[in-house]
Amino acid sequence: MTIAGSSVRQVRFERAVDRAVGRVAQHWLAVVNVLAGLYAGLPLLAPWLVANGHSTLAAPIYFVYQFVCHQRPERSFFLFGHQVAYCQRDLAIYTGVFVLGLVFALVRRRLRPLSWRGAILLSFPMFVDGTTQLVGLRESTWQLRLVTGVLFALAVVWFVYPRLEQGFAEIRAVSTQRERSYVFGKEQETRGATSSGG
Repeated sequence: MTIAGSSVRQVRFERAVDRAVGRVAQHWLAVVNVLAGLYAGLPLLAPWLVANGHSTLAAPIYFVYQFVCHQRPERSFFLFGHQVAYCQRDLAIYTGVFVLGLVFALVRRRLRPLSWRGAILLSFPMFVDGTTQLVGLRESTWQLRLVTGVLFALAVVWFVYPRLEQGFAEIRAVSTQRERSYVFGKEQETRGATSSGG
């Protein structure tokens, strides 16, 4: 392989990588929202599967989510007569992240990131509710679990997503600039070859 051929292959590879990174930077929110929707939705699907005689399909869902949730029946909702695969607070957090991610898609250009102080403030009610319940001072209610979970989800999305958008916007700008440089370079090569041939 000649040096020129190797150089062409390298340029093509670099351009393919740039395009792939650019696509991820362009569509990161869609990817995150799809993943969040699947993560939030599977535990809700599990009781429906059991109720319709598909316990074998539901079992892996319950098994996987036991590593991220205590799955205590008294702190979980029941659908179709069967327990949801995560607790009430987790339902509020994960469905909240999914729904708020969809809302963020509508305001992503205008929404400024939440400060550390704001994130702590929105997360604090869940910390208090969960901690006081954990140490036995009181028993929370499903309403409090839902409200504090949604507030925490709001803190996560409002704090993290605008910062991700800013970072990916910079990546998109760099990717676009590199693509323009490549196209400009190809045009210059074509003009040089044409003038040499003339």
